[in-house]
Amino acid sequence: MLEKRLYFHSDGLRISGYLMSPAAGPDTTVARPAILMLSGYGGNPHFDCIDLMRRLVADGWPVFTFDYRGHGGSEGVRGRHRPLEQAQDAFDAVSFMQTLPGIDPERIGVFGTSFGGAHALWVAAHDERVRCVVASAAVTHGERWLQLLRRPWEWLEFRDRVMSDARRRVVDGKPHVVQRGDIMLRDPDALRQRAAQFPAGQPLPPEDIDLESAEACMRYRPEWVVDRIAPRPVLMITAARDALVPPEEQLACYERLREPKRLVTLPKAGHYDTYEFRNPAVAAVVHEETAAWFRRHL
Repeated sequence: MLEKRLYFHSDGLRISGYLMSPAAGPDTTVARPAILMLSGYGGNPHFDCIDLMRRLVADGWPVFTFDYRGHGGSEGVRGRHRPLEQAQDAFDAVSFMQTLPGIDPERIGVFGTSFGGAHALWVAAHDERVRCVVASAAVTHGERWLQLLRRPWEWLEFRDRVMSDARRRVVDGKPHVVQRGDIMLRDPDALRQRAAQFPAGQPLPPEDIDLESAEACMRYRPEWVVDRIAPRPVLMITAARDALVPPEEQLACYERLREPKRLVTLPKAGHYDTYEFRNPAVAAVVHEETAAWFRRHL
C-alpha cells in the first residue's frame, strides 16, 4: 500500500489530501476506478475513514480523502462548519482526482460517513462525474437531524437561539462562539467515545465553533435533491440503534431516492459501531457491502 500526502486548492485555499493506492505492481500504468472518502462533522478522516480506506485499497482501489477547509492540515477559518463550503471542497477533490495518474477520471465513486454522507449525496446530485454513491449513517436533512437530537422543548429553545443570533450577527458582524457539542448534541455513547480519544484524567480540549454553523446546517438538506442522482446508483447503510444520527434520517431520504438503490440495515448497531476501531464485525459488513457496490457499479 502506498500513501501520499497531496494538496489541491478550493476557493483559493490549500486543502490537505491523502491518497492511498495499491502497492506497485505490473499494472501501475492502468487507470483504475477510484473512491473519494468524505468524513463526518468533526472533519477528521483519520478517525472515521482510515480503516475502511485501507480495506478498499487492499481490494485494489485507489482511495482519496482530505481535511475540510479549516480542519487538520487544510487552510481556512477554524471553528466554522459550512456544509456548502465543504461540498465545494468535495467538488474540487473530484477535479483533483481526475488529474492523478493511475485514476480513471470517468470512474469515480464517493463514500461518505455521518455528515460526510450528506456531502456524498449532495455532490452526486449536482455533479454527474460521480458514478455511484455509498452513504453510511448519513445526515440527510440538517434541520431534522438537529431536531431529532433534542426533546421538543429543547428544539424550540435551540431554534429560537439560533435565529436570534442570526439577527444579532447581521447587525454587529461578530460571531458567537459555542462548543461543537452545543450544536451536535452527543448521546451518552458519543460522549464516551470522545472521552476515549484522550488519556484518562486529561481535560477534554475545547471544540470552539460559531453558532452560525448551526444555522448553516439547518439549511443543508441533501434529501431534497437526491432524486436527481438517478440513474447513478446509491447504497445507504443505516445503524438500527444509532442515537447520534437516528435511522429516521436515512429512511426518509431513501424513500426519495430513485432506482437503482439499496438499503442495508445494521441490526443492534450504534453510530460508532460502523467504524472498525469500535466494532470490527459490524465494520466488516460495511466494508463488504461497500466493496460489493463499487465492484458492481464502478
